[in-house]
Amino acid sequence: MTWKHEIQLRDLEKNQSIEIICRSCSRTYYEQTSTLLKQDKTTHYTYLNEVEKLLHCKYRGCHGSVKIVLTSNIETEGFVGGLP
Repeated sequence: MTWKHEIQLRDLEKNQSIEIICRSCSRTYYEQTSTLLKQDKTTHYTYLNEVEKLLHCKYRGCHGSVKIVLTSNIETEGFVGGLP
């Protein structure tokens, strides 16, 4: 089991961006949780692993399977320490 088996769509903010990466063509696009909830096959109780199985690449002619990654707006900083 992975983290995708533990998080449901209702656990995420409505404006949370989810990165969707195609396993075939490696193209990336983003969807918000609110957009995913508007789809016919998803509900608030759908786990992220189920969402991943329902989605496919939306680029023309590909329709490959995808993997999803949660994004965050937290700023990250590079390593500040140094070598002696």
